[in-house]
Order: sequence, then C-alpha cells, then structure tokens
Amino acid sequence: MLREALPADALPSCHQSFERFTRSLPREAESGSWHSPWLVHDDAMCPAAVILTNLLRSWAWNVVEELCGSTEIAVLLAFCVARHAIDMRLGAGAHQDAKGLPAELPFSLWVPLHAVTPLRNSGLGFLPPSPHQLLPALPNNDVGSEYVLDHFAEGWVPSYAAGDLTIHSSLLPHFTTGYGTGSDRFSLEVRAMAARDADPKLQDPAIYVARRHGQPAIVGAQCSPGIPADRFLAELSGVFSGDRGFAARS
Repeated sequence: MLREALPADALPSCHQSFERFTRSLPREAESGSWHSPWLVHDDAMCPAAVILTNLLRSWAWNVVEELCGSTEIAVLLAFCVARHAIDMRLGAGAHQDAKGLPAELPFSLWVPLHAVTPLRNSGLGFLPPSPHQLLPALPNNDVGSEYVLDHFAEGWVPSYAAGDLTIHSSLLPHFTTGYGTGSDRFSLEVRAMAARDADPKLQDPAIYVARRHGQPAIVGAQCSPGIPADRFLAELSGVFSGDRGFAARS
C-alpha cells in the first residue's frame, strides 16, 4: 500500500468525469464496465491522463522505477484499464494477472478515484505471499474458491483513502470484493515495465517515461493511426520532454 501517493484534491474531478462518461453510455453490464483509458473522457477532461500526470510527479514513481529496475519506462496503455464497478455480492475466488495477460508484465498499479471502504464499496483483496508460478486455474482463469478458503487467514482487504494506491505482482492472487451494496467504484489500473524489456507487440499504444533534469518526463509515445488516443495524449503533454518527439509514432 502506498498511502497518500497522489494528491487527494486531484481525484474528485476525475471521479466525476468518469461517472459522467458512464452515464453517457447506452448501457452497462450489471457489474459495470471496463474501458481503455484513452476512451474515458467528457467535455472537461480525460481522467486517466490526469491520474498518470500526477503519478509521474509523485514519489510513487520512484517505486515504479525500482520495480522495473530502470528509469526508462514504457507505460503500456493497451493493458491499462479504466474500470467502473457496481458492487454486487460475489462468491469466493481469485485470479493471477499472469494467467490472462502477457506473462512479462511484472505488476499492476491500482488507483481508486475515491475512498474505498470494505463492506461499503467494491475494492481489491489480496492473498499473500505471492507464489513463484501460475496456480492451477478453472476455465475462467479463476484459481477457485478452494485456494481462497485455504489461504483465507492470510488475506488482506485494505481500505483506501483518496490518493492511496496499491501495487501487486502479476503472480499474486487477488480478487474483487463484493458486498451487494450497489455502490459505484471508479478506478484505473496501470501496467508498465522497463522499456528495454517491453515486447514491441505490447507497445501500441504506449508512452515512454525517462528522467530529464532529474524529473520523470514523457519522452515519446507510440500510437497507431486507428487508435483514437489523440486527446488523451494531448492532455499528457504537461509532463512531456520533447527530446524523442511526443507525436504518435506508428
């Protein structure tokens, strides 16, 4: 848990913008919806761009660099997720990101856009310690209720204040909590890795971050012409250092 990693006063407008976006949708599933981060916007802003901008300016970016073993980072936007979850009662189960995502993605950084309190809001729970390999899984990639119940004593379901975030490895079993309250939860999941290690197939779209004058800055972007991310990338230009060219590269 990284407490107060982001400025709490930056989050309400992101939350409200994301909520307005979901209300504009023709329909959602009973449990909510998942979106590519560049698609979530209203007339006011792109919430994910604001979150990423604040993340790069935060001490939490030092943690990202440490986990990646590099200061030259690829933020793999294709594997980042903006999530609207409607809290519904859920059974026992958990999953590992490495089961459904490329195995080389080392971790996920999870940012709720508002406070999350167990028994009130849908959140994330974790089952440490992380195993060193993929666990046997059901056809839906869930590790199943038996594993969860066997490791229930080690489970951790944290509260998040606005500005808190968590980072979990791709092998750590974790789960979405569900209490049946019907409350809304808005969050952004960020996936990044050392640019030198990122397969080119994972980098469309992506932004590239490196240190310039001692500070993290966006030094480039990759986005194919058919991906409608222009506005999203434009909102990130405030943390752009132009030595590699910020224009989308195909």
